[in-house]
Amino acid sequence: MAGGIGRSSALENGALFRSRGWWRDETVLDDLRRAIQSHPNKTAIVAARYFAKDVTKLTYAELGQYTERFACALLELGVGRGQLVAVQLPNWWQFTALALACARIGAVIAPIPPDYRRREVEFILGRTEASVYVGPASWTGHSHRDMARELARALPTLKHRVLIGLDTQTPREDGELDFETHFIQRRWEDERPKSVLDELEARADDLCNVLYTSGTTGEPKGVIHSHNTNYGITRALSDTLALQNDDVVSLPSLLTASSGFTYLYLMPVLLGATAVYMDVGDPELTLRLIEEQRVTFMYGIPTYIMNVIAAKRKHGRDTSSLRRLATGSIPVPPHLIAAVREDFGVQLHTLWGMTENGAVTITRREDPPEWPSSSDGRPVEWMEVKIVPALAEDGTPFPEGTGRLLVRGASQCLGYFKREDIYSACVDAEGWFDTGDLARDDGRGGIRIVGRLKDVIFRYGQKIPVVEVESALYSHPKVKEVAVVGHSDDRIGGERVCAVVVPREDAPTLAELRNHLKGLGMSNQYWPDRLEVVAEMPKTPSGKIRKYLLRERLKELSAKPG
Repeated sequence: MAGGIGRSSALENGALFRSRGWWRDETVLDDLRRAIQSHPNKTAIVAARYFAKDVTKLTYAELGQYTERFACALLELGVGRGQLVAVQLPNWWQFTALALACARIGAVIAPIPPDYRRREVEFILGRTEASVYVGPASWTGHSHRDMARELARALPTLKHRVLIGLDTQTPREDGELDFETHFIQRRWEDERPKSVLDELEARADDLCNVLYTSGTTGEPKGVIHSHNTNYGITRALSDTLALQNDDVVSLPSLLTASSGFTYLYLMPVLLGATAVYMDVGDPELTLRLIEEQRVTFMYGIPTYIMNVIAAKRKHGRDTSSLRRLATGSIPVPPHLIAAVREDFGVQLHTLWGMTENGAVTITRREDPPEWPSSSDGRPVEWMEVKIVPALAEDGTPFPEGTGRLLVRGASQCLGYFKREDIYSACVDAEGWFDTGDLARDDGRGGIRIVGRLKDVIFRYGQKIPVVEVESALYSHPKVKEVAVVGHSDDRIGGERVCAVVVPREDAPTLAELRNHLKGLGMSNQYWPDRLEVVAEMPKTPSGKIRKYLLRERLKELSAKPG
């Protein structure tokens, strides 16, 4: 699995990556121009709004027009080449036009998930020193307008707040702009020569985006990607799954998160395909869009796909257009593979990746049908992976064949924004990035993620294979979502195993979970000692469970008397 790319910086390997076709001298803007030239009237974006209950369609020609107009509108706000623009929008078509507009003037987009609140948004705006913030006036009951006003008072670098859906009756403060008025109604592109934009336009090795991720540890890091590293990430799915320009792509993932940014925004433009957006990840809306828009490819985390299947069995929809389905982020239970085959008639693919490098490994079409429940796939051609021996926190080694997962290659990020110290600590002299994940060889040239290094549970001196236990528990009929976490117990001088469960309908009992694992032949040393039933899991924007929050909750519950 390890080849020999070498060296520590992706940019230092640019010539090699280009010679192998992994990088190029073009950007997503060149992809857009090709699509406009070959099929200007083809639908580029279908954007469905859940609460407004409407659908907006944009052709490639219209998307190109808005790109030019928005680029000039950003220039009017003083945005220059290399400067960051913060965009906190749901999955609306305006996000994509803004992202393309940033590239058109060589600016860098800093996407912010729409559910982030003041603490996270202030951190990102303060660190990036973005002078322009674009967001909804309000979203899901939260006033982004009020939040942005508070942020402007705290952050002198924030000069302009541009809001979609602004109530024009409410008096505006300085620096507050209506999106429709500034970005759409005025034909800025007629007021500036095209040559100005051509001069500023981003090059392939320029920074494209800074994606802030809290991960599962709560540490916000701004992951820096260039147009070329994004090109590698984007092709991980399009090349491996042989997606084409006749595909219709849909993801419930946020455009402001890694998977949505690359596979819902960049990938359809690269292919000249059609992207279907939904601003709320609702299973019934997903099914309606699959039927009406003839969606051919969908990606979603396992729990979301299970919810879509449940909705289909309840209401029924024509999903015959689907040709490929992919999943990731959490273990894939065997019954999901069977359900996908039964209800959608397609093969399920699973992948592993991070915001830092996108999809690195993915199962292939030639793999056995049940393989996604045992493997996270083989690496794509331009990424290398290797598993190195590692010691747990107690100083003991992990089982033979299990170790820290290291990666490097053409889609590896360029670093963490203004935190080179943190990134340098993750990369060795040969360019290997330490993912913090524990993995083992899957026996077919790929990997199987078995957990996070900091996610290890020590029970009576034994290390619990967290991902394997979770995968087994997912097959219990009463379990909708599950996370296995450890909580300290001074009486045994170690940790106990707690299963945190979101139930389907009736909640399972601890005894039922333990009997289920017994029936699967799992050693009783791995069975949970405790069960906590919750209504929902705390998650990152990409759908990964924030286990550190669950551990904190367990501490609080354990500290309560009686």
